[in-house]
Order: sequence, then C-alpha cells, then structure tokens
Amino acid sequence: MPTKILQKLLVAFVVLSALTAIYIYGFVVKANGDNVEHLHSSWLIWQGEIPYRDFFEHHNPLLWYLSAPLVAMMIDNEMIFNIFNVLSIISVFFMCIYQAKITLDADKNKIYALLLIAVELSSYSVLWSLSYRPDTFMYTFLFAGIYYLDLYLSKKDIKKLIICFLLFFISFMFTQKVLLNLIVIGGFICWNIYCKKMTCKAVLIASILPLILFVGYIIYLYCNESLQIYIQSNYLFNAYIPEVFAKDRIIFPPLEFYEFYIFIPLGGISSIYLLYHRKPMEVLISLLFWEEIILRIFYFSPFLHYSIFMLLLGVMVTLTALTYFPRGKNIVAIIGIAYLCFGMGYNYLKTFQSEKQRGITSYEYMFRHLTPCDYALNGYYMVSNLKAKDLGYYWALIGQLDVLGEKIGIKPRENLNELIRIKKPKIIYGTVYLDTYQKQREKIVPAHLLDKRMLQQYYQPTEIRNLYILKQQYRKHHCEYNGHKWEYID
Repeated sequence: MPTKILQKLLVAFVVLSALTAIYIYGFVVKANGDNVEHLHSSWLIWQGEIPYRDFFEHHNPLLWYLSAPLVAMMIDNEMIFNIFNVLSIISVFFMCIYQAKITLDADKNKIYALLLIAVELSSYSVLWSLSYRPDTFMYTFLFAGIYYLDLYLSKKDIKKLIICFLLFFISFMFTQKVLLNLIVIGGFICWNIYCKKMTCKAVLIASILPLILFVGYIIYLYCNESLQIYIQSNYLFNAYIPEVFAKDRIIFPPLEFYEFYIFIPLGGISSIYLLYHRKPMEVLISLLFWEEIILRIFYFSPFLHYSIFMLLLGVMVTLTALTYFPRGKNIVAIIGIAYLCFGMGYNYLKTFQSEKQRGITSYEYMFRHLTPCDYALNGYYMVSNLKAKDLGYYWALIGQLDVLGEKIGIKPRENLNELIRIKKPKIIYGTVYLDTYQKQREKIVPAHLLDKRMLQQYYQPTEIRNLYILKQQYRKHHCEYNGHKWEYID
C-alpha cells in the first residue's frame, strides 16, 4: 500500500479516535469517585477554603485552582462531569502528540507517529485511566517537558531548557508523584553534564524560575498555616499508603485491559534494543519504562491508573524500535490498522455495555438532590458529593484516609454520629465504615459505626443502596448565597 494512502488512512483514524473518545468518555461513560473528588476540591477552593488546612487532600493543588472558576460556573449543571472529562481527553490528545515528537521524529516517521496517537486515543486502558484526574495533566506536562529537553540537547537553546524545567514544575504542581519519574530524568541530565552535552550553568539558569515559583508556593502555604499539614499529607501520608494495602498492594491489570499484555512484553524487548542504540531520548524513555516496571511490580499498583504510565511508555518504545526496520513499515501499518479497528470496536462495546448496567449512580443522585447549603456524608470507598458542605475535615474514603491521617498525626478522626446529630446532613451513607487497613488483612474492624436509632429517626432509604436522605420534616428550604457563603433562609 502506498505510503501517502497509509498516512491519510491513519490521519482519518486519529480524527475518528479523538471524536469517538470525546463522545464515549465525555458523554456516555459516567464519572467516577476520583472525578468527583477533584471537582469537589475545586468547589471548596472557590468557597474560600484552603487545601490541607481546611479540608483533607493529599495531592498538589494546581488542578483544583485552575478548575475552580469553571466548576463554579457549572455547579448546578449536571453536564459538569461531561465537560471536565472532555477537557481530559483533549489533554490526552496533546500528550500523545508530544510522545510522538519525542522519539519518533514526527516529520520523518509520520506513519509511526500517527499510529502511536491513534493507538492511545482508541485504547480502552488509556482512556479509562486518564479521565479527570491530576495524573492526566501531570503526564501531559511531563512529556511536554521531555520534548523541550530533547530540543535543548539538539539546538543548545537555553530558552528550550527554561521551558523544559518550567513544564516539569507544572507537572509536579498537578501531583507530586511525578518526583519518582523526575529522579530518572535528573540522572539523565547529570549524565549529559558529565558527558559535556549540557552545562551546570545552563541547568542552574533553567532552575531559577521553577525555584522562585516553588518558594512562592511554600510562602503561600506558610502564610495560610498549611505548610506543615501539606508536608504531612502529600509526602508522609502518601509514603505510608502502600502499607495500608496488604493483599491488594500489587495488582496486575485484568485481562480486559488487554493492551498491557501486548505492549509491556513488546516494550521490554524494544527498550533493550533502544538502550543498545544509545540515542539520548530513546535511552531516557527506555529507562523511564524500566523504572515504571520496577515500581509497579515491586512497590505499589493497587489500581489501573497507577500502571498507565508504564503502558504509555511501552507503546512509545515499541513503535520507536519498529522504525529501525523500514522494510516492514507497510506491514506494521496494515497490522496497526487492523489493531485499531479491533481496539475502537472493543472500546465502544465495553463502555456501552458497562454503562447500560449502571443505572443512576450515587453521585448523580446526590447532585440532583443537594444544594451548596446542605451537608452530605460520603460513603465508605465512595466519593459522591460535589457541591454540598462536608461534615468534617476528612470527607473522602472515610475509613481509609481518616484512619491513616490520624495515625500520621494530621488530625484526629472525627465522631460521625456527633456530627450527624449537630449538622443533620441531607444525604448520608448509612452503613458501617470499615477500617481499610484491617480489611486488607482480612479483619473486619469498624472505623465508624453509625447509630441505627438516629438513622431511623432522621433518615429514609433512597433508591441507591446504603444511601439515606433526610426525612422531609427535618429539611430546610430556600438556599441562597448571602455574599459570603451559602445558607438556607428558613
């Protein structure tokens, strides 16, 4: 098949994959707990609350601050979940473009570059994992930073290195877990300094702006009395999380996420081949790939989105290695197109099949019945409240985060029964909140046990399992914003 026809066909697949991804993950697939958590954090910030000091969180805050104005504009529009997932898909699209530019040299290897973008935009695993989460935007800015590092190495333009370091800092401000990957990149930079391909002076100049921004962030935290809690929540707390998960600390992706079982083995072989050829960016991506394999097999991977960076790198190194075999380019492209047809069909069928079975979700129910004047109590392993007030400091994954937060010394665990009696939240999760640490060790120990008589007196069950709503006679009415906060006027 002629190269130009293949290129046009792959361009069509990229466009089709992007539109399909936006439709399925923006308007068909429903939100998950992570989406609601970060939208709620944005809403709290818009209300004037300071993360870490006023409410518990254990991620860096850039996503919430950037999202807060749009969240406020859409706080009564159920399309809020769709819009933010569409923004995430757009971020994934730009991430794919930077990936293709880093090792594939999109101008010289258009077929492989287009194939990479189409493969990831039609990937069930990638799109399922990279919804509205800080990780999605962290990866986009991380790959953008690596691309500008490549530009600097080839052109020795200090502006490119300054942009590179700034992008790495922005990636960090979405979530601090990128520091693990920046260790490898830092080692790569040190090696290039040793080989005299980079200079210490250039690195120091490029570090000035991120350092100024970081110091400004630290001052902001200090002035808002949240610096100590930030360190405890984002570093000590996260370092201890793997200890919570005993039996589920390392979980390999289920077979339905088949891409892992194609691109991780191929990526392993390909990365060794690329390391042998020693091209700088290919070496860096291969080292990042092997770092991820070590982290996910031996350190921590309880959920799919923890392993997704490993898959992204596996796709990159596999397609990059194939560029060394130009005679097989057309065969690879034809196999790739067949793979894309299967992937898009699989993605479509899996998502539609799962969404048909879900019915109304807890977050949809809460969104429709709550106002910003109400209080609400999220459930055990369930984050559903976007716009209502929280009962206490800990508000997500009660039974896990509050138990661990208390152990780390952030803040004591709260008495849920007492908070319910005082604030009478409109919707609550009305069953046992288990201690996740103990549950992972096959011990059933309640972290919170709600008073059944109180539950019967004030609440009635909803159509959602274990979700209860305040009885009509105890509800307040006419929620209004008084210029400072949301309150009922009667």
